[in-house]
Amino acid sequence: MLLVGACGYAMTFSLNRIAITEGVPVFPFVFWQGVGAGVIALVAGLVVGQRPNLTGRYLRFYFIFGFVGIALPYTMLALAAPRVPAGAVGLTLTLSPILTYAFATLFRLDRVRLLRVTGILLGLAGILVVLAPGASLPEPDMAPWLLLAFGSPVCYAFGSVTVVFLRPAGSQPIPLTCGIAFACAILMLPVMAAADSWWLFDGTMTEGDWSLIGGGALTACFFVLGLEIIRMAGPVFFSTNGYIGPLAGMGWAALYFGEVPSPWIGLAVALLFAGLFLVNRSTPPPPTAGAGR
Repeated sequence: MLLVGACGYAMTFSLNRIAITEGVPVFPFVFWQGVGAGVIALVAGLVVGQRPNLTGRYLRFYFIFGFVGIALPYTMLALAAPRVPAGAVGLTLTLSPILTYAFATLFRLDRVRLLRVTGILLGLAGILVVLAPGASLPEPDMAPWLLLAFGSPVCYAFGSVTVVFLRPAGSQPIPLTCGIAFACAILMLPVMAAADSWWLFDGTMTEGDWSLIGGGALTACFFVLGLEIIRMAGPVFFSTNGYIGPLAGMGWAALYFGEVPSPWIGLAVALLFAGLFLVNRSTPPPPTAGAGR
């Protein structure tokens, strides 16, 4: 489940770039990602007899994670997509496990350990290598946009840890995904209205349109698998998709765009993976999501 989810989600970095460069505006792009993922999860839920719960506790969960899990990070990634190589954006996944441990410590799901603190520092060093002017990016002015993309794993790490406390007991991942995705779409409506940014499919079905649809499907799958993995094994284990996602992201970028990583990217990956190893070493599983509620 972890392997499938990470490889599928890593593909979205390339699909995002295709969709945005083909002319899909950023805010409608995020809106349609939510709609697409929500529709797919709704249909899947109806097939297996699982419908979204619309009570207050569930609605709170949907909107919190619709914002933290899709609306905010996807907006960051969409803004960076046309301006930064897709493989470099894929490296942002590597930061998620490190930040997950940091949040787990903050919320007292884990304690401070020297090896893991060292891992965090190695991860930060890897990020600096990626962002260093003239080192790994083709153009220096790409660095601020890549830094913006690194905001997405902050959202994912925070969300994967807080889901332990906020997820309603006994809830199923498919209807939860449906609620989260549609909540994201609702949250994006006032943003599109304020920016006067609207976009609809016009029936021609360009590569950008298909990329948008594919991204919505992958988002639905990623959230269903992620919620189930967190329930079964905890957020720190789920965050180890950061081992798989960056390499898969660079592979998809090479396939779609012919991107060849620079030697500096290799150094950054080595530092980030060393940090991941130290952060995840002997991490005890956190409490089961929704336990005791």
